[in-house]
Amino acid sequence: MERFRLKFPCKPYIRRYLEITFGNPAELSKDKVLYDVFRLKLRKKSYRYDRGQYRTLSKYTDSIDIKIGRDDFYRYGWELSRTDIVAFNILLEGRVKLLLYKTISLYRAFNYPLTKSIAIFQQKYGFTEEDWPAESVRRECRRNLKIHGDDMGCLIDEMVKKFEF
Repeated sequence: MERFRLKFPCKPYIRRYLEITFGNPAELSKDKVLYDVFRLKLRKKSYRYDRGQYRTLSKYTDSIDIKIGRDDFYRYGWELSRTDIVAFNILLEGRVKLLLYKTISLYRAFNYPLTKSIAIFQQKYGFTEEDWPAESVRRECRRNLKIHGDDMGCLIDEMVKKFEF
C-alpha cells in the first residue's frame, strides 16, 4: 500500500514520543482514536487563530513525518492549518505529560527522589537530554504533580490500621 507523508512541526519531546510509539515516519493508524482526530483535522481545517496568536509556529522547533493513507491523501489533502497544528500538538502534549505524571508519581509514591524518578522515566521511554531535559521535566513536575515522597507509606499504614483489632 502506497503511503504519503505530511511534515508535522512539533516540540522535540513530542517528536520522540511519536517515534517511540508509532515509528519514524509516524504511522498514526495504529491508534484509531488518534488517527481519527488527525483525519478530522485534515478534513475540516480550522483557520480561526492563523492570523492572530498562531501566526508563527516558533516554539515547534522539531518536526516528524506522519504517514497518510492514499485515500486520505487524495480525499482530505496533505496539510494542516496552523490552528490545527497547535491543537494536535496540545493533544499529543497531553498524552506525553500524562505518561510523565503517571510514571513519576508511581516512583515518587514509593519514596524515590524526584531526580531518580525523572532519570527512570527518561531511560524507560527513551527520552534524551536533547529531547526533554531533566530540568524541564523537574519544573513540569513541580508545577503540576501533587504527590509527595511518603504517600504510599501513609496509605499502607492506613490500610493496616483498618485491619488491626
